[in-house]
Amino acid sequence: MNSLADQSVKTVSDSKLYGRLLTYAFAYKWSLFLSFLGYVVYSLGNVLLADLTQFLLDSLGGQPMAGLGFVSQASQWIWPPGDKTPTDYARIAVPVAAVVLSLGRALGFFAGSYFMNKVARSVVHVLRTQLFDVLVRAPKAHIDKYSTGELLSKVTFNVEQVSGAASDALKTMLREGLTIIALVSYMLYLNWELTAVFFIVAPAIGLVVHVVGKHFRRYSKRIQESMGSVTEVTAESLSGLDDVRIYGATEQISERFEAVSLFNKQQSLKLAFVQAVSTPIIQTLLALALGALFWFALDPAVLKEFSAGSLVAFITAAAQLGKPIRTLSNIQSIIQRGLAAAEDIFEQLDTELEQNTGGSTLGEVNGRVEFHNIAFRYPGAQSDAVSDVSFAVEAGQTVAVVGRSGSGKSTLVKLLARFYTPTGGHIALDGQDIQGIELANYREQLAFVPQAINLFSDTVAGNIALGTMSDTSREAVIDAAKQAQADGFVSELESDYDTLIGEQGVGLSGGQQQRVAIARALLKAAPVLILDEATSALDNESESLIQTALDASRAGRTTFVVAHRLSTIESADTVLVMDEGHVVAAGSHTSLLEQEPIYRALHQQGFNDA
Repeated sequence: MNSLADQSVKTVSDSKLYGRLLTYAFAYKWSLFLSFLGYVVYSLGNVLLADLTQFLLDSLGGQPMAGLGFVSQASQWIWPPGDKTPTDYARIAVPVAAVVLSLGRALGFFAGSYFMNKVARSVVHVLRTQLFDVLVRAPKAHIDKYSTGELLSKVTFNVEQVSGAASDALKTMLREGLTIIALVSYMLYLNWELTAVFFIVAPAIGLVVHVVGKHFRRYSKRIQESMGSVTEVTAESLSGLDDVRIYGATEQISERFEAVSLFNKQQSLKLAFVQAVSTPIIQTLLALALGALFWFALDPAVLKEFSAGSLVAFITAAAQLGKPIRTLSNIQSIIQRGLAAAEDIFEQLDTELEQNTGGSTLGEVNGRVEFHNIAFRYPGAQSDAVSDVSFAVEAGQTVAVVGRSGSGKSTLVKLLARFYTPTGGHIALDGQDIQGIELANYREQLAFVPQAINLFSDTVAGNIALGTMSDTSREAVIDAAKQAQADGFVSELESDYDTLIGEQGVGLSGGQQQRVAIARALLKAAPVLILDEATSALDNESESLIQTALDASRAGRTTFVVAHRLSTIESADTVLVMDEGHVVAAGSHTSLLEQEPIYRALHQQGFNDA
């Protein structure tokens, strides 16, 4: 947990981060322009409502109405007073002006807020889709750095924080900044010397905002990272809820969740404390400036320059400055939270995508596969996962890969699928280095059934005819399901192949999920088939049926099987025995059982039909 607290160093300047962030908002220039116009109207409304007090008070005093007031002059231009007394004229003009100004101010606020919110949601949508697009295209080694919960937090929580800096803060700066400019301009117009009193406290307010901003950035980054931990623990615990309950780990995960949530709470409270402290300090500075202004304003020499109405209008405008200044000082928290999140999001967006190093495309593929001195080490690992692996598989052959847990079996087939790039040696398909083949074209030649089955929130047919196979005919889908022994249970579902299944196949048994995944691989009919313990969740009867289907489907295609079942291994043309990242033996099941002690031990430990 302490590691979160230590990660507070800014790697990119605030100005660069914010500049890049604003490019997303400026892409919606018309909405920004309409928002700007709305806030201009809103700000002018604030000033003119203050100016209205001058019109009212000077009219009550019986003074000539052609004074300094903008509202007074505009009213007389629109509706000349004629022979009406100042009081009679004001009795009608002031209420009408108040209603018109309030309505205009409200409409300006609506336009400013609505169009800026439109920008905000657009920025969230674009950032979220860009981030998702990068994550699904990033190298697997990059994705392996994060838990699922952390990635979810980036796409959800972090993006929302960024939208605050890109739009909410911009909205506040426009609305309150224009209001301050309008009020100060009006005060300068009435009396520039008296207005200068307010500028005395400006450096002090700026210093407070600067100091507070540093704390905001540090605590915001910790909150962001702790939210990743909260999401991670939640996702892990809920996905593994059965194990948690069976092994009595409920209290353990509750304590773990409480710890990460408590850290998040502590950082949020620190952020709230800094924000709460800064507000009264700024309010005190503003109160001092306002007190000094009143003291100077009541000087007899100064009073001579004001009518009663203009003095009240000046003080009203000055009093209105407090709220927008306080609000502007508080947007530091929004900006710093957004910048902390933006730093992480842009780091993800700048991630180099999965490398498509190849330029050539394959024609008809026979399926001969060769591993030449392959070595691979996972990022951050101390030793190679596989090392000096060499073997060849003829087109149409089936290879069973066996070995103890952690021996490198799954790594081997993932290298073949180009999920990772070997750190040494090369793999060839039909004599051509697979790194030199265009990536999408190469993967068209592969069908893959992983050990951890991945089904999506879609229909059964949609899960079988996935991706590039989505336009496949229903007849072909059903035929693939029949080969995978899935048609029987699918036909019994409420809407058979149009039945919606939940995330990760919720509603289907483990064996049913594997049969759907195998049907997907059979539908693709690729020349190279990879089965990573694809029948591990099947009972013996189903496995036997699928084995027959797989035997038939393997005709004319090269098959790699990471297997534990004896029936699978016995039917393979070649068995590769792996130990500590090396291929220690290769041959038929019978020969290995006679000559290879490691294989014989594996057979005795688990290779049986029971």
